[in-house]
Amino acid sequence: MIVMLKYPISIFSIIVTGAISLFLVLLTVVYLSFFPASSYDKSYILHIPQNSTVNDIARIISEKRLIHSKTFFKLVTRLMNADRKLRAGYFLIPKSINQQNLIYLLTNDSGSHNLIKVTIPEGFSITQIADRLDKLNICFKEDFEVFAHKKAKAIFKEDFPFLSTIPLDTIEGYLFPETYFFQESDSPKKIIRQMLLEFDKKIYKPFITANKTYRYSFHQLMTLASMIQKESRKLYEMPQISSVFYNRIKKRMYLASDPTVVYALGKSYKDRVYYKDLEIKSPYNTYRRLGFPPSPIASPGVKAFFAACNPIKSPYLFFVAKPDGSHHFSKTYEEHLEIQRVMKKKKRSS
Repeated sequence: MIVMLKYPISIFSIIVTGAISLFLVLLTVVYLSFFPASSYDKSYILHIPQNSTVNDIARIISEKRLIHSKTFFKLVTRLMNADRKLRAGYFLIPKSINQQNLIYLLTNDSGSHNLIKVTIPEGFSITQIADRLDKLNICFKEDFEVFAHKKAKAIFKEDFPFLSTIPLDTIEGYLFPETYFFQESDSPKKIIRQMLLEFDKKIYKPFITANKTYRYSFHQLMTLASMIQKESRKLYEMPQISSVFYNRIKKRMYLASDPTVVYALGKSYKDRVYYKDLEIKSPYNTYRRLGFPPSPIASPGVKAFFAACNPIKSPYLFFVAKPDGSHHFSKTYEEHLEIQRVMKKKKRSS
């Protein structure tokens, strides 16, 4: 009789053991998914950097004690097809949050909590960038200018090799024009690092990847791009303006670019450049000094940089702005003067 009961009891044991194991697994899943790993005294901002992988995010939130297990987090996001939907940015994390709610937050929130949106237009100088950041209470103008002109290159040149090619301390021109989200009272170091990351991604990496040979160094091309940016109000004219500068350099003519004089005067914009302005003694005055200025005069966009690298072939040596922002191009100085005379005459008669 005892022998006969062994078989049914072993089946029963297996069933019970399996049920207990399943219950424990479910309990573990519920615990890992719906019970917070820890709690804080107050809510705070979590930063997930741009281009973070699932592994990066799992490590960050594990270090912040927001999840119980990195492996379980990666498994669940994969099963939920959320691993490719996780966002970068700044997220408001409540005092206590479980893994499921955290995944929902990181896949649906804008990632811009408590951040100030700031747009840096193409053609802005360090001074203009600093002024805009100051007006938005992101950082003090003077602090930003000092850091960008005197400290940033030495601090960041290991992370961003292109900074080592700059012959001066200033990183003028290398702060990429883009829309950013910063916190109030952010440090110049943090802000500039973000702008350099964008520059590296949008300009330097494509330049290196292209693996082409150019007549000028990367820094010279950046300097030329900044001049093209400041001279051009019509994007389609950028390659043609670039060709004028190339042609003038080839003939050992002064580049004679008004924006470089404005920069030499310590200004960001001047409605009209007078003859007396052209007399300023400065390495940035391309009316008195042959070749390129020592650094860019502003931050160029991608199209201006592309134009600097790829000028069209043209016979032009001069250009003068029309009232609509486009330009008259001419081959000779006499033709250039005649165009100016005609334009002045039209202006007086209108």
